[in-house]
Amino acid sequence: MSAYDILTTRGVTRLCHFTKFQNLTHIITSVEGILASSSIRQDTKNVNDTARYDGELDFVCCSVQYPNSWFLKRAMQNNLDKIFREWVVLYIDLSILKYKNIKFCPCNASKENGAYISKNMDNIDSIFASTVSTFDYPRTSKMLPCCPTDGQAEILIENSIPREYIKGIAVGNEDVAGRVYSILKMYGVEYISIYIAPDVLTTEWSNMIKKGCSPNEIRCEWSEEV
Repeated sequence: MSAYDILTTRGVTRLCHFTKFQNLTHIITSVEGILASSSIRQDTKNVNDTARYDGELDFVCCSVQYPNSWFLKRAMQNNLDKIFREWVVLYIDLSILKYKNIKFCPCNASKENGAYISKNMDNIDSIFASTVSTFDYPRTSKMLPCCPTDGQAEILIENSIPREYIKGIAVGNEDVAGRVYSILKMYGVEYISIYIAPDVLTTEWSNMIKKGCSPNEIRCEWSEEV
């Protein structure tokens, strides 16, 4: 089976990539969407991970089903911008795996400078194993089957994630949701769904999925006047 088939069989419906709210306009206004670090112009560069110990500058890092909220928390804490404080999570259509060169990692891809990154997508099901050698904790019996054993497991997508594959945006509150919608409407892409999902932007979702529960995600509906 292909990587897409393996993941969909487990109930995976999306990949996740988080970014600063201020980056959203750059992403939404270009058909290229999310660019790998090596492809971002220096004058607009505002990357989440300036170190990139994984060495994969030509790839966009994504997590499976839910974001890497541990790294997101650290990025929020390190964000010194006093004006743009908000972050969003972009939901990526899983079908992109059919068309892009991809790699995967059962843990955070930067671990030991990318030592655990694999090109062999036939083995991607290993991220759901009962035990993962790079992770200290075994998979719980009630854990949602769509979630990797290590919540920081990654799929790396070469070059870019075109805008057409961005199917949703998760935000922490209604205020940010309204601001996101204004951007989407301004550029004619309001078909992208917006979800108010505060637990998704924290590590709380990890505790929930280990008990077999999904975090609440409220899809926003907007009137013509908004």
